Amino acid sequence: MEIKEIEYGSFGKCLSISNGVLKAIVTINVGPRIISLSRCDVADTSNILFEDVEKKYTVKGKEFDRIYGEGSCYYAYGGHRLWLSPEDFSRTYYPDNRPVVYSLTEEGVAFSGPQEIRAVQTSFTISMEENSPNMMVIHTGTNVSKDMQTSSLWAITMLRPSGFAIIPQNPKKDGNLLLPNRQIILWPYTDLKDPRLSIGNRYLTLQHQAEVSAASRLKVGIDCHEGWCLYRSGDLIFTKRYLHNVNAAYPDGGASFEGFVTGDYLELETLSPLYRIAPGDSVRHVERFSLLYEPEMKNPDFSDEESIASWVSSLSF
Repeated sequence: MEIKEIEYGSFGKCLSISNGVLKAIVTINVGPRIISLSRCDVADTSNILFEDVEKKYTVKGKEFDRIYGEGSCYYAYGGHRLWLSPEDFSRTYYPDNRPVVYSLTEEGVAFSGPQEIRAVQTSFTISMEENSPNMMVIHTGTNVSKDMQTSSLWAITMLRPSGFAIIPQNPKKDGNLLLPNRQIILWPYTDLKDPRLSIGNRYLTLQHQAEVSAASRLKVGIDCHEGWCLYRSGDLIFTKRYLHNVNAAYPDGGASFEGFVTGDYLELETLSPLYRIAPGDSVRHVERFSLLYEPEMKNPDFSDEESIASWVSSLSF
């Protein structure tokens, strides 16, 4: 891997990591965030991730001041981040606005913020093979408190506008037809008639529509046993794979995948099981990113699940 410090846009000092095919840029003045992911070997070298350069997506207020100190503010910044679930102010929205510590390890390059006041310290490691469109993101949560903690690692990728996402439904299986085999989890602001959402028998699809107001939100979760999701925007297709444990409990009613859409971006979110973490212990949640370049590939017919299945099967990820 080629690793070097650079200045990147409005995010200041960042670390650039490249294997000759992929280039990831990680913020080190704040975060950390994987703020850019691009191909460096093809015609389209644009960033597949969303960058919140205007700092529109923030969290602050009286409750936030009480937990983190007066005037504190959480900034999403964009890109890929690691959160903690179930979601609440004290567990999730740590204002990670200070410089990041990074180091070379046997697995790759590790990033973590300074010691936090919350009980579970988060970090992630990026690992790349030479000349490959794939990379591993190894997310870690460490219990730095004196008490047992229950938490899920929540890996969130904010993607640029004007694309679509495909997520597989759990396959139908012969056997006990008396028990359910699929969960669909909805948030209070989600409208099932929203044209950006389609729930099929084989796939869940989400479409980002730039003409929709940024304030118009949509969120849905599923227990994704297949352990993958993808997003296409322009000539680039971003995919991530992870492991769903069918014997484990997951947060938010059983979701290992969650998709979130606003007028500005679309998020692909995966979650680890809920772990009981003893003081000093760590847990991990691993994702495999792929960034494919497919300039000649037509989009599937979203009204035909056979068309979606054929389109997905033609990809290598």
